[in-house]
Amino acid sequence: MSRLFVAGDSAGGNIAHNLAMRAGRNKGLDDGGWIHGVALLDPYFLGRHVDPSSQRAWGFICAGRYGMDHPYVNPMALPAAAWRRLGSARVLMTVSDLDRLGPFQRAYVDALRVSGWPGQAQLYVTPGEGHCYFLNNLTSPKAAMHMAMLATFINRTT
Repeated sequence: MSRLFVAGDSAGGNIAHNLAMRAGRNKGLDDGGWIHGVALLDPYFLGRHVDPSSQRAWGFICAGRYGMDHPYVNPMALPAAAWRRLGSARVLMTVSDLDRLGPFQRAYVDALRVSGWPGQAQLYVTPGEGHCYFLNNLTSPKAAMHMAMLATFINRTT
């Protein structure tokens, strides 16, 4: 349990974030373990000021139960103190430079870094690519670099 990592791309990144937040609120996992690292790969985070198609998509995803300012989709809606309870020692955020979600992803890292959270936040930006490009062309050099960054993040001992 000392090497537990949670990772996800797009909506999976959103789920990984919310799992780490829940683990932090509960002071770790049920058996006393802690999430060592969270890898958020182009996560699906939105905010209040998004285009109507994103609002419709989020409404469909959550069956209309949560608005655009709910922390499930907009971590920036979290109070400052909540960031300090993120249940992980490290976070890797990957952002594809042409992804329209990039501003929300970058804001997440900035908020985490200034919150007083005691962990390490790392930002990795891939230039010239769109949302989750690494899933569509697994053999591209950029996708290989993305995978290498993830492997380095997981294998790092400190």
